[in-house]
Formats: sequence, structure tokens, C-alpha cells
Amino acid sequence: MRTDQYLYILSKGRVAAISKKDGSIFWEIKLKDYANVSSTSLGYGQISVENNKLYIGISGLLFCLNAKDGSLVWFNELKGWGYNFISIAGAGNESAAAASAAAQAAVTAAVVTTTT
Repeated sequence: MRTDQYLYILSKGRVAAISKKDGSIFWEIKLKDYANVSSTSLGYGQISVENNKLYIGISGLLFCLNAKDGSLVWFNELKGWGYNFISIAGAGNESAAAASAAAQAAVTAAVVTTTT
């Protein structure tokens, strides 16, 4: 499975791989199945994709999932960090690269628009 063929979404403690080709759900998991928490405590979070792994920070918890099937690779409760939003970055972070490319495209479009 190539991670560039899928979008990974996170909502209300559920994670899914969505086909870019037709929008179908390839796999779906509930994070509460991997941690002793209720789904209502799993609020806002962030996903980072790197080397066929999904790194998910949500409500003070950190998960690493296999991008191929959503299986748990590891879990960290981040004890002592609280239960807030977690921001994630990593070397080779595909999400960060995409965000950077989109930001650069927006700047380029703004420059072209103001000069024409």
C-alpha cells in the first residue's frame, strides 16, 4: 500500500484511510480500542504521516499506527503532559511538506495577482 494514494482523517477518536481515487474507506479504527479512554475524551488531534506510519496526537495521548491497516505500533500516554492539543512535526514529515508547498503556492498566487 502506498500512503500517497490515501487521505488519513481523524474525527471524534476515529481514524480512517480514505482512497483519493474514489473516496471509499480503505480501513477505519477507533483509538479507544487501543487506549483505556472513552471516545468522548478524544477531542481535537493531529495526524502526521512518515515512513508508512501515522503519528496521532489527540487529547494528551500519542499513537503510532501502521498506515497499511491502522494496527497499533505503539501508544504513549505522555504522563505529566496534561490532556491538551498535541502538535506534531518530524523529519521527512509528508504533512508538513504538503502544508509548506500549499503555503508557497498561495504566496506565489498572491504575488502574481498583485503584479498583474
